[in-house]
Amino acid sequence: MSRDERLWAIERFVGGIDELKTVLGPEAAPSVERAKHELVAAMAARDRGEGAEALTFLARAMGELAALGDRLGAAEGAMMRAVTAELVKGLAADDRDAVERNLALIQSQAGTPKKPERG
Repeated sequence: MSRDERLWAIERFVGGIDELKTVLGPEAAPSVERAKHELVAAMAARDRGEGAEALTFLARAMGELAALGDRLGAAEGAMMRAVTAELVKGLAADDRDAVERNLALIQSQAGTPKKPERG
């Protein structure tokens, strides 16, 4: 996966993160905002060429979002923690398939499935 493709996936995710507030309700808004802040910080670190720091911010953001899964039940929370761990692992390894697969799963859980690409 090229750097631009990987980063586009993160920007796309940040662009739709506010939808979680609608899906999970107003009580989730502070957690969603904290996660969004961490994701923006991750992108800034990435843009400065600080890959390890970017992954740290990303992991914190995804942990915050995974914890929101607990609101939907223990099994949902466990599944979201596993998916977010795989997403971060995929980003660290530049594994495009893992990143896209896990982003699609996270988005589908939020009620916003990724549209299939035409091609």
